[in-house]
Amino acid sequence: MNNGSVTATATFSTFLRSPSSVIEMLDEGGDVVLLRRDGEPLRLSKAREAEQEVDTLQALAQLIAASLDDEVCDRLAARLGEPFPWIGLLPPQRQREFVAEFLRTARACASVRRFDRLTSMLHAWKATAEAYADPHLTPDGSDLDYLDTEESADDPRTTS
Repeated sequence: MNNGSVTATATFSTFLRSPSSVIEMLDEGGDVVLLRRDGEPLRLSKAREAEQEVDTLQALAQLIAASLDDEVCDRLAARLGEPFPWIGLLPPQRQREFVAEFLRTARACASVRRFDRLTSMLHAWKATAEAYADPHLTPDGSDLDYLDTEESADDPRTTS
């Protein structure tokens, strides 16, 4: 397993002109990032290694989820303040809910090998923390109204 390491870069043009030289870089270990002039870089990796990485993530998600109780959720919420500093704006009960939902969603995403939903969930919780940060609201958020489904709203700073 290459741990997602990138060991080489090449231009997309090089890949098109001389694919065997780029494949040779890939065979030396790690992934190859293909740089494109007019687009986002592409990552070239061996399918087996990518599958191993997803399998490992899935196993970790299952292991973490199996070890949860309220006490563990509280400790995990405290430690998540480092990668997600905004979690400190959530009341303790909401922090537990975040941790539980994060782990359930990560576990589900790992099982289908798609992590888009996890990214959406993180954005939604960050938006919730931003709402709790509003000084015009009560600290416990009792005056917040939650939506059952996501709704888009225009940014009031950019609308006329």
